[in-house]
Amino acid sequence: MREQQRQWSVALHDADLGVSALHAHFTTHAFAPHWHDYYVIGLIADGVQSFAYRRNIYYTTRGGLFILNPGEPHTGQSAVESGFTYRAIYPTNEHMAAVMRELGRPEKLPLFSTVRVDEQDIAATMQLVHATLDSALSPLERQTRWLSLLTTLVLRYGPERVALPVVGSEPRAVALARAYLEDHYAERITLPALAAETNLSPFHLVRVFRRATGITPHAYLESVRIRRAQRLLEAGETPATAAYLTGFSSQSHFTARFRRTIGVTPALYRKRW
Repeated sequence: MREQQRQWSVALHDADLGVSALHAHFTTHAFAPHWHDYYVIGLIADGVQSFAYRRNIYYTTRGGLFILNPGEPHTGQSAVESGFTYRAIYPTNEHMAAVMRELGRPEKLPLFSTVRVDEQDIAATMQLVHATLDSALSPLERQTRWLSLLTTLVLRYGPERVALPVVGSEPRAVALARAYLEDHYAERITLPALAAETNLSPFHLVRVFRRATGITPHAYLESVRIRRAQRLLEAGETPATAAYLTGFSSQSHFTARFRRTIGVTPALYRKRW
């Protein structure tokens, strides 16, 4: 009983991304040989995991990632008595197809030849994406981070040489995106919807927008929302009302983002006026 209590697992699903995930700590649990019809991207947060894959035994330590292709059998278990904690995300073929369209190769899906990855920037991105699944972050922000993670993985570890299209200035697309964000800031904006307004693919829009403005579309949207919230607070509205009218998912999220941008909480800002 004591051993069972040391183990835990939490299944996650982000409806905006259409992705499932797992956060778990295992000590004695061992996955039987099996395969999936989706990809597996795993990050070891603590401990050491071992797994059989492609007739080899791999060991993944803290901060290490592993990438498994659909249809390929594998196992998984702890390699140390204290167990291992890990975060796993399960991209579907549809997710990877969207990445390949961004790379101009819509006719095929990537098959990763690299199994183990030990790069801090990828680990940090994976940690952030997993930790913010189905969170208070806007769909636009989560979708941007998700697509960026998958694209980076394909560019670095895919078996073929692929590259992102060259980014041009695209002033009309950027102007359309900015206008849409300004006009619909209080709504639930998604990356696909914003991209559709500009006739660009989602990730290409993000890159074009960042080159033109210096920030991502979701950072621009948040700045618009904060600016509108300032005007509401100056007019005497409560922080709760300001959060609701400017499209923030919760007052606590609004307070954290407002303070990060302005330097004081909404309540303290309101007292100035």
